[in-house]
Amino acid sequence: MVSNSTDDSDKPTLKLSKKFDWSDESAALAVSEDQTAESSEEEVEEETQEPSRKKTKRQKRAGKRQDETEVYQTEHSLLQHGVVPETPDDFDRLLLSSPNSSVLWLQYMAYYLHLTEIDKARGVGERALKTISIREEKEKLNVWTALMNLENLYGTEESLLKVFEAALQQNEPIGIFFKLISIYSQSKKFDCAEQLYTQMTKRFSSNKDVWVKFGLFRMKQGQVEAARKLLQRCLKVLPKRDHVDVIVKFAQLEFKFGEPERGKTVFESVLSNYPKRVDLWSIYIDMMLRLGEPEPVRDIFERVICLNLSTKKMKFFFKRYLEFEQKNGSDDKIAVVKQKAVDYVESKISQT
Repeated sequence: MVSNSTDDSDKPTLKLSKKFDWSDESAALAVSEDQTAESSEEEVEEETQEPSRKKTKRQKRAGKRQDETEVYQTEHSLLQHGVVPETPDDFDRLLLSSPNSSVLWLQYMAYYLHLTEIDKARGVGERALKTISIREEKEKLNVWTALMNLENLYGTEESLLKVFEAALQQNEPIGIFFKLISIYSQSKKFDCAEQLYTQMTKRFSSNKDVWVKFGLFRMKQGQVEAARKLLQRCLKVLPKRDHVDVIVKFAQLEFKFGEPERGKTVFESVLSNYPKRVDLWSIYIDMMLRLGEPEPVRDIFERVICLNLSTKKMKFFFKRYLEFEQKNGSDDKIAVVKQKAVDYVESKISQT
């Protein structure tokens, strides 16, 4: 328990022993590109779509490609020099030219862990934090995450707490909390993760992501009623501007882990109050599609295309409706949708 203290598949890659997995859900700490793991934040985005998207899918893919490219460039640079580090001297020489590479530092740590020399691996991590430039926040964060991982697997509760508290001082605290929760979850220390989440709801009570991720965590543990109580709690402390987004997130969790009918009821209630929220209609359709029942989805499309929305938004939904019928309907139903789209266009023209 922690206290309340503050496709490039053909590219060559370096390979390490897989006896120790450096990655938590948030960072690729092994060297090969296909070993990358998603953060808890990305996990929530997979389970629940964001009503107000801050980044497009294209932007997220571009960011991921950039991360992978950075890893590849580090590895490729080593291969170009014909060097695959096998001894401490090899690592030290390479680090002279790439002192800010967390990939290389983590390889060095993994080297000692493979030899079961835990103290030396810990020492390399501490040295990395002193060496990596203060401007390289992401590289330092990778090392902090690796050190917490190390202490979780090989250290004591006290040594993990010490690293955790130090990381809180040097990084954005909320991110460090999520990193450790991810580490606890991967090592099946769910009680510890629960305790951290509880601390977060007090320390970061106005952050909606904390509540949503806690809800996801409880849902995945089968604690459906406990997750629902979280929703009621968070609505008492979150600003009103966040209420709709959070309610919708929890409704999505109901579709995935709870009672889909309950999720449906929530969406219907929200949309009755915000009928022009195109993002909510689109998410609702996606959730209903997961149930594999075409007729209810068709009914939703019929309701949407009768709304008084902008031409751009109506075009979006007609396109989705047509794609839906092409996949799930008959030729007759496809023809019906096409005709309704034509009728809509003609009605707009007649109004001009």
